[in-house]
Amino acid sequence: MKRLLLAIMAVLLGYSAFAQKSLVLQALKKYNVSEEVLNPNLKDNLEKYAHEVQRTVTVNDKDKVYISTFDPNKQDPPQWTLVSVNGKNPSKGEQKAFDKEHNLKTNFKVDDNSYKVTKDDGNTLEITYQYDPTTIDGDHGFFKDCLFTLHINAKTGRLKKMTEVNLKDLRIKILKAIKLTTEVTYQYIEKDKTYVPVNDRVEVVIKMLGNEMPMITTDKYTLKP
Repeated sequence: MKRLLLAIMAVLLGYSAFAQKSLVLQALKKYNVSEEVLNPNLKDNLEKYAHEVQRTVTVNDKDKVYISTFDPNKQDPPQWTLVSVNGKNPSKGEQKAFDKEHNLKTNFKVDDNSYKVTKDDGNTLEITYQYDPTTIDGDHGFFKDCLFTLHINAKTGRLKKMTEVNLKDLRIKILKAIKLTTEVTYQYIEKDKTYVPVNDRVEVVIKMLGNEMPMITTDKYTLKP
């Protein structure tokens, strides 16, 4: 009997996930929106193009600006180059941290049961989701407690941006974060029928020794001709 109940529960959960995603797909179809917008790794599309990234990290009202480039036509790695930090050649430590970040590959997947259409007024379509925790690596375990929202222009059928917000306090390695918000704006490349990010803003507020320390990271992506 116990096995039967478990089998029934598994079927019901699978049906629920299918039903949730089915409603989302129907909403996308209604506005002629490509299902590509549901890809949680859309930023990877940038790797098809040569581009420059200007990253600004702001802590305690002090900025640190990193300029880097990516060349997909390089036959041998590294395809990424850290050009400068605050207008100077990067230090060994800065280069090492840059290499570690850009050698880390992620492939997050969405929990189909988490899909929801939260707004559909004929002008804007909003879809929320969460990651499947089984696809999140150890460095990004905090993502399981974050909610992601796709903001789609229903008139044009184009994805405008993706936002993220934490649902509870997070543990990011040894740090406690009481706030994590992300906003990524996208552009649609008509000739390739694909999206690439234009701007990416992440704000994290760390609580340390009773004090709150905000850190804002903004990335500006520029495609090269």
